[in-house]
Amino acid sequence: MAPKVESRYILFTGKAHENMKFDFTNKQIEIFISLWNAGVAINKIAQRFLISNANVALIVLDLEIAGRIEPRAGGLLGKRKVVS
Repeated sequence: MAPKVESRYILFTGKAHENMKFDFTNKQIEIFISLWNAGVAINKIAQRFLISNANVALIVLDLEIAGRIEPRAGGLLGKRKVVS
């Protein structure tokens, strides 16, 4: 008898994730890093790249894990207030 397989939730699957963007040019990433380092609010970064705030957060996670960005003043939100 095979062992029972526990039900799993797999990240980034399903209809809600279809609009997430996971590929960017090197130039876009360099611009992103510059904006991040300047303390630009995540909603402004999202507007610049025509992506969601959640997408910006994923890029931040990726770049931080890769050692390409550091934590900044104001954290994820940045120096400027985010206006919904």
